[in-house]
Amino acid sequence: MIYGRFIDRKAVIPVIFRLPQQPDFSLDFVIDAGFNDYLTLPLQAISAMNLPLYSSLPARLADGSETLLSVHLGTIVWDNVETVVPILAAGYKPLLGVAMMEGYHLEIDFEDNGLVSLEKIPSSTL
Repeated sequence: MIYGRFIDRKAVIPVIFRLPQQPDFSLDFVIDAGFNDYLTLPLQAISAMNLPLYSSLPARLADGSETLLSVHLGTIVWDNVETVVPILAAGYKPLLGVAMMEGYHLEIDFEDNGLVSLEKIPSSTL
């Protein structure tokens, strides 16, 4: 189970990063149900963490313009499991997208400091 808070009308989840030869640290990510990928971070944060470049991809922004975004790989601890995820260098706030929540149930208490939780959906056995 992953917990966060509803702060300033945003559902925020902490994500733990694991970098080589450094202590783990956490960054708060705003849940963005309109973002289909995993995570975004500002380019400055990606540079500071020295995340390796994986690829780049064309993207259409909310204003309709098109740009080329770099995709980096980052190691995170997600629900107590270390995993490598693609991180788009974009925007000015860390965003957590739908791909990151796949297989989870999202629950949000829409009140100041309300509970945000992501619970793994049990696999069905037919």
